[in-house]
Amino acid sequence: QLTLPGNPTLLRELIRNLVENALHYAPTGGAEAVEVTVRVLADPAQQLLAVQVEDNGPGIAEAERELVFQPFYRALGTNVDGTGLGLPIVVEIARQHGAQVSVAPARPGQNPPGARFTVRFQDLPARDAFEPPG
Repeated sequence: QLTLPGNPTLLRELIRNLVENALHYAPTGGAEAVEVTVRVLADPAQQLLAVQVEDNGPGIAEAERELVFQPFYRALGTNVDGTGLGLPIVVEIARQHGAQVSVAPARPGQNPPGARFTVRFQDLPARDAFEPPG
């Protein structure tokens, strides 16, 4: 088992911002249903925990994948309301917890490709299986 030390309020905010971002860019109208998937992946041998939020929206062009983490940046060609601060907040919270954030297509080669954001927490302390959390 792994322990994720950190500020629970900030970690909730990180996940909330990723989910809200996915919902903002989800398909509206039409026959396609909104799909947002949240996964927590753990690899105790590598002392790694990852949180992934995946959607079935239009995806993010490769040229914009690093830009979306900059404050106030809005993906080109979108009419989605927002301030452009959600993803930079995610990056800052991740940084405060020693984590990195990345984005890739959720379904490469499909249309729409969707987006998959991954937050990787590394070098986490192992916890004895019988030790109570907290």
